[in-house]
This record gives sequence, structure tokens and C-alpha cells, in this order.
Amino acid sequence: MLLERLELLNVRNIGAAQLALHPRANLFVGPNGAGKTALLEAVHLLLCGRSFRTNRAETMVRHGEEQLRVAAGCSDPQQGAVRLVHLRAGGRVELRRNAEPVRRASAVAALLPVQALLPDLGELVFGLPAARRQWLDWGAFHWQPDHADNLRSFSRALRHRNALLRSGELSTLPQWTEQVATFGERVAAARQAYFGQLAETVQACLAALDPGVGVTARYQSGWAEGGLAEALANAEERDVRTGATNVGPHRADLRLVCGDLPAASILSRGQGKIVASALRLAQARELHGRNKLSLFLIDDVGAELDQAHSERFFLLLGDMACQILATSTRPVAAEALGALATRMFHVEHGRFRQA
Repeated sequence: MLLERLELLNVRNIGAAQLALHPRANLFVGPNGAGKTALLEAVHLLLCGRSFRTNRAETMVRHGEEQLRVAAGCSDPQQGAVRLVHLRAGGRVELRRNAEPVRRASAVAALLPVQALLPDLGELVFGLPAARRQWLDWGAFHWQPDHADNLRSFSRALRHRNALLRSGELSTLPQWTEQVATFGERVAAARQAYFGQLAETVQACLAALDPGVGVTARYQSGWAEGGLAEALANAEERDVRTGATNVGPHRADLRLVCGDLPAASILSRGQGKIVASALRLAQARELHGRNKLSLFLIDDVGAELDQAHSERFFLLLGDMACQILATSTRPVAAEALGALATRMFHVEHGRFRQA
């Protein structure tokens, strides 16, 4: 699916904007604070149901206004024309697809896989395991849609189990332990199967970006060999003592290594961004193999990679026919997009003008 038209109303400093988008690359150029990142944030809110900048999406409503509205006209070879609308007013949130209400944001997220490449891209390599678990869950969701429901059920059961462990009221602990084990096994199985499908593609994308960066990835489930129910039983005494569940998918990680050493302790910041870019590209390539296009939201294009690596990165994106919305403070950033057909917009004080 491709975004053809975007409509914004009262998104941060953007009063109203209507944009016709290019099916390949769209570059938004302007000074800091002009509204470039707000546009990417609005697209992310519409397609993913949340902001990538804050957990309080109500703060995105323009100061002094009562409602925010983001709408997009999309085209899809199988589904035809699709119109999506996200409306937020006075604490009320509405999501519609072709004028019909949508109950769950995941139903929209499944339509168009969105990759947000932000200035903290390197944290996928250097940051905490939570970022790599999120990377795995994003891919597993688009590979196996019921993964979102299993992850939601696991998280709910885990919260209840941890609350009981903290309170010391353990009479219902066995039933919540059983749910943690049941849904945790499903979450781990989906992650393992997805990564098994993707591992070779990750190495191929890394080799295409920079064959000199020798990094391999290993999935760790979050507990030792055997079933999760057994691992929870063995760890119960420790869990009671610490007031938390110490084994399970919430402890999983995608371990990135150079030889036997953690990649984060070996790689430079630039190399880390190359590895993180390869991880994102691999997901898009796997989806492209299933005739599903990805949308890349890239904030401050050209800042993450040097010219040579940027050219290779966008060459790979071009081969997969991915649509790109990118921002920069410099018009020359268009060079980073290489030979991709590009539509440029100038942004100033929340207003957009096509170059």
C-alpha cells in the first residue's frame, strides 16, 4: 500500500496542510522547529496508533485548538483505494477506515508496515534489550498477525503475576503463572520462527551495506533450555524473593556479537548505525518477498550514514520499491537519496510548499 495524499489539521505547529506524495521518495526541508518531524509523527500516529516522540499523544494537538486530525488517501493493488482518518478531540479518539470505525490500531498497522528511522537509530545496537525485542515483535506481527494478541495477553498476565509477587498475596499465583507460561511460549515461538526466517537476510543486507562489519545475531528466548512452565517453577522462589518474574520473553534479547564479544563494546557509533540500518532493511526485504511494501519515515536524512553508505542504503530501498518520507535541514540532503525519484517540499512555520 502507498500513501498518495496526506491531510493534517492542528498537529503541533502545523495548522492545516494537504500534500500529494510521491510513490517513492519525499523530502521535507526546512529549519529546526519548522514542522518536519511533526509531519512524520502524524503519519506514525495515523498508521501505528501512537507517537514515536511521546506516550501522551494528546500533547500533539496544536496549542489553543481542541482537535487534531490526520487523514491519508492510500492505494493498494489488492484493496484498491483506502482512506484512513485519525481524529483526536477532548480525550476522545476515533480511527476510521473508509468511513467505518476501527476498534484496534493494530488493524491499521497491519495494512502498511512503517519503519521509523530516528536520530537514535544506533540504540538498536547500543541500547537496552527492549529496543531489540520491539524490533522482533514488529516483524513477528507483520509475519504472523496473531502475535499482537498473544503479546498483549502475555503482558497482561505478567503484570498480574508481578503484582501478586510484590504484594505477597500468592493464592492465585498458579493461575497467572500458567497464563504467563502459555502466552509466553507463543510469543517466544513467533519470535524464534520469525528470526529464523530473517537471519540470512540480515547478513545479506549487512554485507551489501558494509562487508567489513562482521556482526552476527543470536536470539535468546529469556530462559534456559526446556519449557517456560518448568523455568517459572524453578525460578519461583527467586521471584517471590525479588517480587518480579525473572524468566520469560520479557527477558529475551537479540544478542549482537563480533566473534564472542558484544558488538556494542566493539563497534563505533557509525558502524552501529550501519548494523541497525541492516536490521531495518532486512525486515523490509522479507516483507517485499511477500509482495508487501514498507513505508520508511527518516528524520534528518543523511545524518545517520556517510555518503557512501547512504547511497547503498537507498539503493536497496529502491530495489524494494519502498516509499520514503524523509526530513532534513539542508536541501543538499537530496543527494543522500541517490538516484531515487524524489519530490521535495519546503517547510517553514508549519506550512508546506512543493519545490
